[in-house]
Amino acid sequence: MKTKKLLCKIIFLLLASSAYSSEFDIKTFGTFGAVYNDNSNYIYRKDIFQKDGSSGDLSYKTDTLIGLQPTLKINDDFSILLQGIVKNDYEDRVRASVDWGYLKYDSGENIIIKIGRIRTPYFRNSDNLNIGYSNLMIRESVEVYGQIPFSSYNGVEVTYSGLVDKYFYTIQAGYGEEELTVPNHTLNQEANVKIDNLYTLNLTFGTAALQARATYMSADITASSQALNQLFSGLRTFGLNELADQYEYKDKKSEYLGFGIFLDYKNILFLSEYGQKRVKSFIRDVHGYYATLGYSFEKLIPFVTYAKSKMDEITYEANTVSPVLNNLLRSQNTAQSSKTIGIKYYINENIDIKFQYEHVVPKGSMGSYHLNTLQEPQELNVFSFALDFIF
Repeated sequence: MKTKKLLCKIIFLLLASSAYSSEFDIKTFGTFGAVYNDNSNYIYRKDIFQKDGSSGDLSYKTDTLIGLQPTLKINDDFSILLQGIVKNDYEDRVRASVDWGYLKYDSGENIIIKIGRIRTPYFRNSDNLNIGYSNLMIRESVEVYGQIPFSSYNGVEVTYSGLVDKYFYTIQAGYGEEELTVPNHTLNQEANVKIDNLYTLNLTFGTAALQARATYMSADITASSQALNQLFSGLRTFGLNELADQYEYKDKKSEYLGFGIFLDYKNILFLSEYGQKRVKSFIRDVHGYYATLGYSFEKLIPFVTYAKSKMDEITYEANTVSPVLNNLLRSQNTAQSSKTIGIKYYINENIDIKFQYEHVVPKGSMGSYHLNTLQEPQELNVFSFALDFIF
């Protein structure tokens, strides 16, 4: 892909130029975390791209990572930015990867253009997903942040910012593509996902104390694997073309719509986001939200969060003529609710520590974002600790 080749050139230029430029800067960040989930019938992960997690034991793999963020300023207008992280992956190995990296043009006034590998602007903390020090919670609410399985894409983004009286606004528009492998833990399978014609649009509006945002994404997506190809070709062999067309994930238009509101006023913190994913395939429509309330005592911030995700269609009651398709549909159930109470303490301007307790209630058979080996849902109690740093 052309954008991948461009990204490689950007990385090479960054590394080659750093030795000769006084405008080179590098930041280090990371998290040391520990998670205990008391229900051994579930594997509690940060996201679906982890193979292992906590399942009735203490896991240090869930949140622990280290990252580097080098920046090379070429001149007053152009710079190159890169973020790489090292963490546990789906193959249960510690591996380094490029999270994002792009060539940036900044007009110094209203317009910023990025080209390369760019972070998707779905959520408030999209840019800081792996920088724990910048976030209040140890993990963002999966009921919203877990709806979209990719957080970066290869392409171009244009950002325009301005002021209206005392209010600021930012408009981000992007276009690109992406390829990735997405696991289905419930069925112990994975699919190759190709994303074309990806359009992203985000609007942020507000003041320093109160902000609102709206996000829209659309893309043409294809998911394929040996198991999926056999399933849908088998349906067509038996003359079930309509059923195959309905559920096969081939060049299907997918959409995401999100809203958020955020308050930081006189020590009171309130954060809330809502997201809705619409996909016409075996991956069913889902919507979810979270609301977080906190209070800042300078260095100490206690907080509580309630979050919920719900399937627009009850997938665990799937009853087509194909048992294999039924299992595939049932495995898409990510309905759950969670209640979280936690505390964040700033040790200094570079280090913080966090503790939080999360109570997760899956909804329906094979429910929850976490692997369920049972037909009937069970509740989870999750205890987490994290030490974040940034230098």
